[in-house]
Amino acid sequence: MRPRNTTSSVHPINKILLSFVALILAGALLLIMPVSTTKGISFVDALFTSTSAVCVTGLIVLDTAGDFTLFGQAIILVLIQFGGLGIMTFSIALLSALSGSISIKWRFTFESVYSDLRKLPIRKLLMQIVFYTFVIETASAAVLFGQFIKTQTAPQAAWNALFHAVSAFCNAGFSTYSDSLIGYHDNPIVVLVIATNIIMGGLGFLVLSELTRTRFRSRRFLYQYSLHTRLVITLTTVFIILGTVTFAALEWNNALLGSPPVEKIINSFFQSVTCRTAGFNTVDIASLRESTLFMMIFLMFTGGSPGSIAGGVKTTTMAVVWLLLVMKFRGRGQIVLWGRALDSDTVEKSTSLFIMALIFVSTSTFFLLLAGTPAAKNVFLSALFEVTSAFGTVGLSTGLTPGLTDTGKLLLCAVMYIGRLGPLTLISALTTGKKQLDISYPEEHIMIG
Repeated sequence: MRPRNTTSSVHPINKILLSFVALILAGALLLIMPVSTTKGISFVDALFTSTSAVCVTGLIVLDTAGDFTLFGQAIILVLIQFGGLGIMTFSIALLSALSGSISIKWRFTFESVYSDLRKLPIRKLLMQIVFYTFVIETASAAVLFGQFIKTQTAPQAAWNALFHAVSAFCNAGFSTYSDSLIGYHDNPIVVLVIATNIIMGGLGFLVLSELTRTRFRSRRFLYQYSLHTRLVITLTTVFIILGTVTFAALEWNNALLGSPPVEKIINSFFQSVTCRTAGFNTVDIASLRESTLFMMIFLMFTGGSPGSIAGGVKTTTMAVVWLLLVMKFRGRGQIVLWGRALDSDTVEKSTSLFIMALIFVSTSTFFLLLAGTPAAKNVFLSALFEVTSAFGTVGLSTGLTPGLTDTGKLLLCAVMYIGRLGPLTLISALTTGKKQLDISYPEEHIMIG
């Protein structure tokens, strides 16, 4: 008698996707309980909130501070933490602990997301992910507590500090304050601590791991990093600076009017950081110029870096697409960075991801307009802003989301889910071994341009 095969036939990537769905549904069922809210909540709103928390987006249809009880806020915080670290990470850690080893299929899936995994044993990486997460969150919470205690009771300050530390590092953007962080726009410590948390959460664990192994005594310490780490650090710096300068230039005499110059610069820096992935705000988003909103849409679409908690198409994808265009204009055959050429497979994946994301955001905006949107000064721009915010798992809003129909809310739920896991599924589809037919057809040219 042949032994029965007990190994699941479900591909690991599908297990990950189903795990996120299960967590979202569990969160929705907990949030719909009377103990979770102050005045009740519909299932669609509970599902939307749970999806936003698990996908670390931060878009809300109800006020987290006023409409949810302490129990409800705690549920949201747990969903953010699990969503931020990732079901995949916990699954692999659990499998490793139970079996003492990780299957080849799970290792392949993990390596498809954390492409530089060959430099670090998977078990060590998992330990570092958990360690970095809780150390950074604990340290940030301690600093925030020192600021919140000035105007709040000790229990309130402790809870708000913990909530914002986790929400910031996980790039979620949920806040226990009804106005997000507008009330702390003049507190540089709170603003900068939150911003630092967001940046570290958006760099990626592999980058953080490399940074902790830096030997500053070396004259060429920068070159000890991998190409990936150097590119991520460079791009993150460039995007932050460009965002800060552009936001300050556009809003200096508008949303930032009345604040001291230093405060204007700090808040411009904060909005540049947060609009790429986190969703906190120190200024009223609805008061921003349309040109500013358009710039923020670009940053939200870009998102953070690969292997991080952030969403979007990722900084490296945007860099590869841009460098590909530059390469074509210069007539070069390879994309070269710091004396290293990018392989054609990376270029192909980047362009595919960029095009698919662009089509998806455009199509989702079209259907959101069809589903019905509340009246706004510029409905199209507002709808595009909300969809891009959902896809990039950012959470910033012009105020359109709470007034959406149930159909519109469910559509944004799907956008948040795909935005959080879409790149993962795409990479899996592109890297999963499919038989290539050894057939080639005659080539023929067509007119373009």
